[in-house]
Amino acid sequence: MKISIVGCGWLGLPLGAKLTQLGHEVLGSTTSTVKFQIIAESGIIPVLLKLDPMPTGSDFNRLFSCDLLIINIPPGRKINPPSFYEEQVKYLKYLINDYKVPRVIFVSSTSLYPNTNREVDESTTPDIQKGSSEAIVQAEKQIRQINTELIVLRCGGLMGEDRVPGKWFAGKETPGPDTPVNYVHKDDVIGVILSLIEMDKWEVDTINLVTPSHPTRKEVHEIMAKKYGFEKPKWTEPFTIPHKVVTSRLQEALNYDYQYPDPLLF
Repeated sequence: MKISIVGCGWLGLPLGAKLTQLGHEVLGSTTSTVKFQIIAESGIIPVLLKLDPMPTGSDFNRLFSCDLLIINIPPGRKINPPSFYEEQVKYLKYLINDYKVPRVIFVSSTSLYPNTNREVDESTTPDIQKGSSEAIVQAEKQIRQINTELIVLRCGGLMGEDRVPGKWFAGKETPGPDTPVNYVHKDDVIGVILSLIEMDKWEVDTINLVTPSHPTRKEVHEIMAKKYGFEKPKWTEPFTIPHKVVTSRLQEALNYDYQYPDPLLF
């Protein structure tokens, strides 16, 4: 199968490397030629593509002559307004429709959900006033306008390798110790995508990717501090900050078993 990945970074690069190991032809985009060598060393064909927000680069149209397109670009730096990410995805939408890409996986985020202080699921309506990310909400609206088979993967906080829960709060005053977390390990995101590729038809169009277990920030961050040898956060009030507990229909949609079902074991 010919698979293209828009966004060959922290998640996209190991995903593409795994796909090449499985025998797929993989093209991966990057915004700089500096990254070409490391991408090529992973067996991926590097393609220069920058969404600024209009696409520029070199021969990037070949990314869209594929059997499956995986879009994995975050909203980006905070200096950009939410509309910038929406425009980036809008231009991808035009290219997908122009080239009639048959299948698309869009890596999104659970930050789309409002902070209800209770459980949310794939049917929960976003609410910008209650903490939903406007950039994610508008980007999803754009990608859902493509004329092809689409599945949106809303990922919780992505962890694994150098991303250790709590490390960036080491020794810092941090509120919300009793707030539940919504994390997912990178290996499980890759595992789910590999499983989806093997399916002839996707039965749902949206899946939340979060661990089934939702321990508190204090539980996770302190056990990670002990495991990886950094200072614990200095917990402050309020003990619970605005949040949500993200549930998932992954099991019913895919019958996938998490490799890392509990953030305490990351």
